[in-house]
Amino acid sequence: MKVVLVHGRYANSWEALGLGYLAAYVHNHEPEVKFGFFQGCFDDDSDIIAAGAKADIVAFSCTSPTVAHAVRLSAAIHEVSHRTRTVIGGYHASALPAECLAAGFDQAVRGEGEQALLDIVKGLRDPVVTGRPMDFEELPWPNRRLIRTERNIGVAYRENGLRITSFQAHRGCPFSCKFCADGAAKALYGGRVVACRSRPVQDLVDEIAVVARQYKLDFFKFCDPTWNAAPGWVHAFCAAKRRSAIAALPWFANIHANLVDEPMFPAMYEAGCRTIGIGVESGSIPVLKGIGKATTRETISRACLLAKGAGLHVRGYFILGAPEETEKDLEETERFAEHLDLDEYGFTILCPYPGTFYHAQDRDALGGIRWEETDEYQNDFWATRTVANARLQEWQRRLTAKFRGRLTQRQPRSEQCAKSGS
Repeated sequence: MKVVLVHGRYANSWEALGLGYLAAYVHNHEPEVKFGFFQGCFDDDSDIIAAGAKADIVAFSCTSPTVAHAVRLSAAIHEVSHRTRTVIGGYHASALPAECLAAGFDQAVRGEGEQALLDIVKGLRDPVVTGRPMDFEELPWPNRRLIRTERNIGVAYRENGLRITSFQAHRGCPFSCKFCADGAAKALYGGRVVACRSRPVQDLVDEIAVVARQYKLDFFKFCDPTWNAAPGWVHAFCAAKRRSAIAALPWFANIHANLVDEPMFPAMYEAGCRTIGIGVESGSIPVLKGIGKATTRETISRACLLAKGAGLHVRGYFILGAPEETEKDLEETERFAEHLDLDEYGFTILCPYPGTFYHAQDRDALGGIRWEETDEYQNDFWATRTVANARLQEWQRRLTAKFRGRLTQRQPRSEQCAKSGS
């Protein structure tokens, strides 16, 4: 059997770690399966279609902005080969499986994809296939050779002068942010609360060491939205890394302010962490309560102060446009951003992607959105109850200009994705 995996095309390229895990897991159980891999930011549509038409299954991993491109590829593959089955997975498919089937895919996967893809390979033909939550103990390391990690490392090197790749430490999130598909709506799990699973520390350290040596890494980052989901695990990881051959290799992680204890940041710094990201989101107390993040100005300020005291470079993420946000709230966010005095700032406009609480709340009104033309950085439709979209864009430009010397890196779309496609 031949299975072609396709990572959707987006403005910014990132590693297809999820597909790397899928391929490794299926191969462990069905070693005769032959895999191909394509990534929309690097590979031509014609090559994807040609390979897909020769495959038994083409599995697309898509976020909402990449679905339209996948729909076109799926249709083109079906035109050439009627026997090829096309499957879509990811957050968008988990949130809107029926819509994905209506768009022409043969099957849609809800949830984590490893067991689901294995079941499909073995012959399951249900239109909607629900994957189960996976424990790290049953997952092999992702197949980085297949997903051509070297290409993504090359992008990082051109952008930063550093060879960087990513690792996953946890699955699931303990929080209920309304703007996040991992949050209140729990898109991957059909709204069910599923325990956050942390990876065995030594297994993670071992993989980092092997990959660092194989790809000559200068730096690595964690792709987890909440890397410190289990504070005890954080200390265990830091201790294990300090004892390892990669003790000095620097790294980055995203932190939730509520889960910080005083020894955490010094331990992370001693283990080589040099930069953290914190979701500040807003400086308004009502907005922080309304978005479901469970943080307060006090917990955010404390976390930033502790991190800077430990010598860490602190990056703060801000979201403009919570439904209840007013002009006064935006002014408070500006003052809070100044007060925090961060090393880096990122200002985005809330984008209610499928799978988030905000999308589920206004699903009918958002049904016509062309997700491939919008994201959290450019958004021409979202507004709060009292602040129009044009005004939110003005605020975004204002804050971006104010903190211009300390902005998170993000190049224009045309400079990030190599392929414009059709």
